[in-house]
Amino acid sequence: MTILAIIKEALRIARTHKSLWVFGFLVGLGGAGFNFGVLDAEQQPQPPVAAPPPDITTVLAVLGVGLAALVGFIILKYLSTGALIEGVKRTRHSASMTVSAGFREGWAHWGVLFRVALVFVAASLISITMLAGACYLVWLSIGAPAVYFACALAVVVGVPWLLTLYMWQAFAERIAVLEDRHALDAIRKARLFLHGRVQLGLKLLVAAFLGVLFVSAIGVVVLAPMTAVVVGSAGLWGPLGAAALGALTLLPVAFVALAMVGVVTSSVWTIGYLSQVEQ
Repeated sequence: MTILAIIKEALRIARTHKSLWVFGFLVGLGGAGFNFGVLDAEQQPQPPVAAPPPDITTVLAVLGVGLAALVGFIILKYLSTGALIEGVKRTRHSASMTVSAGFREGWAHWGVLFRVALVFVAASLISITMLAGACYLVWLSIGAPAVYFACALAVVVGVPWLLTLYMWQAFAERIAVLEDRHALDAIRKARLFLHGRVQLGLKLLVAAFLGVLFVSAIGVVVLAPMTAVVVGSAGLWGPLGAAALGALTLLPVAFVALAMVGVVTSSVWTIGYLSQVEQ
């Protein structure tokens, strides 16, 4: 399949199979990432009197709620990944999958997908640490001129390797779900599958990027004028009225856009894998 054909098929699945949107939203949300700004301590207003230390019970309760939320989000993220993989497979066989069936399929596979992810996160962190450590050693032993060359070489080596790990993980996830394999077994078979198919992986990377770019552009075109209307309504209805209007209009559109991003991204890799094994 060409890149354009893969993108068109992924967009068709995202548009016509709305039961996958909830899983696409969770996958898209998990891949979006969040940045939390940290204020400089010197810029923060200092209280005139030191605040009393928080109660240990309150601290433990907050930590417990935060940990429970994190665990729940991780389960939902990988549950949704499994549901999307199975859902796309069914769509290619002229079938469909309900939301409840998606939850059942996702629940059956979230554990193995989480273990696959742990292996590749560890591999990525070890790789980055080794490259950064090599650059640091060059800086300590030789100095500034050589460390620039070492960093450039680390980028040349590291970027293709990290992209290879990403492709490897994507295929391992599909093998784990579609062939019901254990994590290490799926990783081993994905390595064999990727051997000789790096060009396919690169094509799917480009297709996923272009598909997400297209959906994001449509989302911006739709959301930009709606946001202007919501902001302008603040002068008529006040901040609370504008916030209510935004919740009723902007949030559903943002949900659909993020859901389609998740569905398209997952569909591209599943379509690419199935196009090879079903030949």
